[in-house]
Amino acid sequence: MTLHIRDEEVKRLVCSVLDKAQSVIGNHDVKSTDFLNPYELRCVRDVLNHLKGDIIYREYGECSQAERKCVLICPWYMDVEEIESPISFLCVGGNFKFREISHRDYLGSVMGLGIRREKIGDIHVHENSCHLAVKSEVADFLHMNFNKVSSNSVNVRRIDGDEFTCSEQEFKAKNFTVSSLRLDCMLSGIYNISRGEASKMVSSERVRVDFEPVVESAKHLYEGGLISVRGKGRAFIDSINGNTKKGRISVTAKIII
Repeated sequence: MTLHIRDEEVKRLVCSVLDKAQSVIGNHDVKSTDFLNPYELRCVRDVLNHLKGDIIYREYGECSQAERKCVLICPWYMDVEEIESPISFLCVGGNFKFREISHRDYLGSVMGLGIRREKIGDIHVHENSCHLAVKSEVADFLHMNFNKVSSNSVNVRRIDGDEFTCSEQEFKAKNFTVSSLRLDCMLSGIYNISRGEASKMVSSERVRVDFEPVVESAKHLYEGGLISVRGKGRAFIDSINGNTKKGRISVTAKIII
């Protein structure tokens, strides 16, 4: 069931989820995963769908559009609606008059407490606070120990899911033309680099498309495709606008700020 997965780390993750599912079947207990990105989640779904009839599962995020989600697995005869959610919601507030606090600042402060990234879901930044989803097993620890973000004092309180507020992502639109929809061409247009540099980024495993690791520069992209480049951030292809008079392809991308 994992032969189609090329990334060894994701393959190990899927195998660990399969072990959890087998434990659920054999011991009649309930298990949950850590937070998974959309690509990991697709791979996990493929495995768990093969076990339907023996197990049922449900995905948990702060909302239906959540990027990162946990999966709760239980025996087929249980009512998943009656099982406690594996995630909790926190509001982290402070007075940030003199410095703008970013998603990276909040994430870095949480991880600086020794919490692994997999225990943290989406982080939504507001003017003087952020809302974040976390695995319930680390919620109490964060509630007691998370007291600083970038040298600013903060306070943490638990909130209910219906209090959780998502923030709007900010984008910078960029228009450019490419000779083809290959990944290296798109990277070149988005980041103002040569195709050679773009190909090196891909071959050095710095690039993901829709969260899936990619090592082939010739991969073709499409509208809505999300590109992640380690060290450069993320962008998605907003629209492919047809050919110019010179036969090149006009593209609009949105770089996530």
